Amino acid sequence: MNRVVLSIAGLLACVNLAQGQVISPKDFAYGQMAIPARDAAAYRFPLPLAVYQNTFREDLADLRVFNAEGGVVPFSLSRPAAQSLIHKTAIAVPLFPLHEGARILIDGVHLTVNSAGSAVTLQTQNGTTASTAVRQYLLDARALDATLSALQLGWPDGAPEYTGRLSLEMSDDLAAWRSVVAAAPIANLRANGQTLIENRAEFPPTKAKFWRLSWVGIAPNFELTGILAEPAASLTEPDRASLEVNGVADSRNPREFDFDLGAHPPVTRVNVLLPDPNSVFVIELSSRSSANAPWRMIVHSGFYRLKTPDAEQQNSPLAVSSDTDRYWRARLVGAGNLRQSPLRLHVEWVPNDVTFLAQGHAPFLLAYGNASAGNAEADWSHLPNTLEIAPAALGPVEVSGGTARLLAKPAPFPRTRVALWSVLLLAVLVLGWMAYRIARDPKDNLQT
Repeated sequence: MNRVVLSIAGLLACVNLAQGQVISPKDFAYGQMAIPARDAAAYRFPLPLAVYQNTFREDLADLRVFNAEGGVVPFSLSRPAAQSLIHKTAIAVPLFPLHEGARILIDGVHLTVNSAGSAVTLQTQNGTTASTAVRQYLLDARALDATLSALQLGWPDGAPEYTGRLSLEMSDDLAAWRSVVAAAPIANLRANGQTLIENRAEFPPTKAKFWRLSWVGIAPNFELTGILAEPAASLTEPDRASLEVNGVADSRNPREFDFDLGAHPPVTRVNVLLPDPNSVFVIELSSRSSANAPWRMIVHSGFYRLKTPDAEQQNSPLAVSSDTDRYWRARLVGAGNLRQSPLRLHVEWVPNDVTFLAQGHAPFLLAYGNASAGNAEADWSHLPNTLEIAPAALGPVEVSGGTARLLAKPAPFPRTRVALWSVLLLAVLVLGWMAYRIARDPKDNLQT
């Protein structure tokens, strides 16, 4: 009986050893050092083309980040938005107060506007200010090559309390003015040790050389000390990677060309580059993930290349849904034939970002390319949005486990499953043997 129990314990130990195998950088085909720009809790870098060329899984599941101790650190994959808002820093602009009685139109003002970038000179009719109250201000925004969306007013810290409204007008020649904001609320209030300050006037994105600010109704008993102009937020395109490959004419159909990207990037823009100038073709583009998979039609559109006296013109890349297929096919539709040169396929994509926690010691290593690796991404949904993420750069590609790691191996012998079934079968046999002994000699078993 003791021998049977020891056998079961040994099988269980084998199972635990099989389940406890640790993955290492050598289990992946290639690696690249991740070099942080500065110390931070987490780092981020975009994936280069080499990763899309040398990973086995299209979903990039065979990717890991290791620390200096060889441990896997938590990481996540993300894709930047197709467009994002860029907010620029507010810029101080020259401010000219127009005292009571001085109007920025023709009457009573001598105005000198020098060349672009120089000063604006204002002089009232008698050469002096008529009153200390300031009801209007002139802004010189000629030096700003930007569209504005708000103005921030500045006044002294100890300025008297005030609530009122301010109108904004714009002009490009100081003669014709157009209203931008009729009455923006402005406030400078204090009560019980608290303050309420409203010093920002928003408006639709507007570009102008000059701005006029006028108090509506009663003017405050203080002068503005400065104006900050806020450039309008602009949409910016993320950095895109691109790849061009030559097509190979199908031997069975000369109107079809096959392309092998040699990688599986998340393509979102495609273009067909025609070899001959002054040519127009309607082309159907299809793709598939493997050489034996069926073709999927992606886009059907016209493509052109025109030669003009000044330069050549060709159509822009076409936007498509994210496509990680490696193989593409172009089929000429309708009339027309190519001469000698084949078509070229141009693809673009926004690289995935890898973000990893600085767990353990540097240097950190990005390892990729393993036909048997499973997904190991971490769930970062519970992390705070204030987490500081510093950029990191990747070093050159280094061979780790070699290309053999990219070959799909036959299903391994299921040692763990066999061991578990062996334990179960052995336990059943032991229970059966015990039941047999009890049934064979019940009196002896009762006495014992």
